[in-house]
Amino acid sequence: MKKIATGVVLFLSLILVADGAMAAQLLFTPRATVTEKYSDNIYLTNKDKKDDFITTPTVGFTAALPGQSTGFSLSYDGGYNFYASNNENDGWQHNALGSFWHNFTRETRLDVNNAFLYTQDPSGNRDVVNQQGNVVAPGDYSAREGLNTYYRDYSTARLTHQFGPENSTYAQFIYGFLKNNSDQYQDSQEISPSVGMTYWWSTFAGIELEGAYMRGLYSGGQGATNTQDGTDQDDFNEVSGRVRLNQRFSQNYGIFEQYRQIYRNYDGNQAGQTQQGTDGQQNQDYMVYAPSVGVFYQFDPTLTASLGVGYYYQQVQNGKDQQGPFPTVEINKLWDYQSWSIRTRGSAGLGSEDFSAQNEGFYRYAQTDIIGRYNFTRQFYGDASFLYRYSDYINSADGEVDHTIRPQVGLGYEVSRWMNVRLSYSYNKLIATNNSQDDYAENSVLLTVTLQPDQPWRLWD
Repeated sequence: MKKIATGVVLFLSLILVADGAMAAQLLFTPRATVTEKYSDNIYLTNKDKKDDFITTPTVGFTAALPGQSTGFSLSYDGGYNFYASNNENDGWQHNALGSFWHNFTRETRLDVNNAFLYTQDPSGNRDVVNQQGNVVAPGDYSAREGLNTYYRDYSTARLTHQFGPENSTYAQFIYGFLKNNSDQYQDSQEISPSVGMTYWWSTFAGIELEGAYMRGLYSGGQGATNTQDGTDQDDFNEVSGRVRLNQRFSQNYGIFEQYRQIYRNYDGNQAGQTQQGTDGQQNQDYMVYAPSVGVFYQFDPTLTASLGVGYYYQQVQNGKDQQGPFPTVEINKLWDYQSWSIRTRGSAGLGSEDFSAQNEGFYRYAQTDIIGRYNFTRQFYGDASFLYRYSDYINSADGEVDHTIRPQVGLGYEVSRWMNVRLSYSYNKLIATNNSQDDYAENSVLLTVTLQPDQPWRLWD
């Protein structure tokens, strides 16, 4: 791992040097935060709930070099959690998010992103979102209990080439890992290269093509019962493809027809090993066929929302085939005005939860995330958010369906240009249908004091 990290750093350094004396300046923003949190269920358990006050001092920074052809951004926050009553849980937490970009030409661009998390918080592994509202590292919505340290790293490298106003190709590589200090959960690695193309052969008709390979690797988890049927996840290979035909009726809206196919093969089956405890069809090879149709609306050349419905058929080797309808949704829209703003993100479709606490496998899902802010005055503001996620684990032994509900409201006051105070309340609820032992609910109140300059420091020009 150290060799890989060193190679990446050297590669990025070479590009920066090759870019020469680029007209850019380093922007640096330091910050310090103290958070006092009350939680009525620190372990996120269904029974025997424990409440506590947690004090967390944090220091961090954001550094950015916004060059014309090459640039990077790096944010880091590190803190220590002090538990008032359960001080055996005291421990460190670290969050880091880095991005790098380089324009080889006006048409060809490289983007590299990396998100790192080190924490004990069972609900801390959430979606990592950039300033544009795009998810750069997916979170974990499965049930994790207890305050056991784990760390996650998720990296993407994407090379994009534009060969027309709306025509482009890309090649992408994803590497991620999850490491748990507890044997209750399995460690995992994700390796996934992919390629794709978008091509419009006329103003009103176009096609999207995508192909991907995924390798899943697992270790540890000797004490785990972390799938639906209590079996450990097996290493696997997966190949998937997608084709989508787009037909516009006007400059802004149209219809699409899409077909997706997925093939997964587990190493244990390939080697002729017998899978134990697979009443829920965990670790059994399968093929998925998934056509869908829908409508799309193009807000601008870089933002398109779509809504549709599809039907999947999962052919399970030596098991029971599954089939049913599923929704397809994709939207990420920001409405930003002088005194208020609201962002709406929505997604739905088919997926597989393979690199999480539970590794619950093939599922259909729907998720909505709404974030809003209102400025009462120049210093006083209110914010609110609401997240709902529906996850139907199709191959589970007990037909588990999870509902995740996370509303939050807060009030903030900018005491000065460098000091901000915010008080918020959040509710975190998981309803696990047909598996009530995973259910939990948490109420928490946070008081946060942040010291940060209102403008970044310019370290050089």
